Parts: sequence; C-alpha cells; structure tokens
Amino acid sequence: MGNSASVNSNMKNPPVKVGVLTPPNSFQKPVLYSHKDATRKFKQLDHDIYESIQNSESIEKRKTPKSVFAALILIGTCACFLLIKKFIK
Repeated sequence: MGNSASVNSNMKNPPVKVGVLTPPNSFQKPVLYSHKDATRKFKQLDHDIYESIQNSESIEKRKTPKSVFAALILIGTCACFLLIKKFIK
C-alpha cells in the first residue's frame, strides 16, 4: 500500500517547473473608448454614405456620350454613300 500512496501523491502534485520571467520595458497605455464618440462617428459615417448614394447617378439617368452619336452618324454616312454608289453603277 505504500507504493499506491506515493503514486497518487505524485500524480496529484506534479513537480513545479519555474522559469525566469522578464518584465516588459514599458506598459501599453490603455485606450478608453467613449460610447458617445463612437455613436457620433457612426452617425457621421452613415450620413456620408447616405449623401454619396443620393448624389450618385444611376445607370438610367446617364446620358449617351456624344462620341457614340458621332460614330453612328459616320457609319450611317458611309453606308449611305456605299448604297448610293452601288445604285448609280
């Protein structure tokens, strides 16, 4: 019975392993956050996003660029010229 008591005491109380602890050179300064400040910043950000959405143009409101019209007129003119030239011969 003497062996079982020594085994149980070793299992319950393992040997303590102690190392060298080096303290830090300086401590980090804690940052305190204000609920009011966070709420104000969130509302400002939300307002900025809302304004940018309101000011942005939708795809339906965009106008066709003048270069597209110029290209269509040029293509139409060339097509008409070729048709007239073909009918004259």
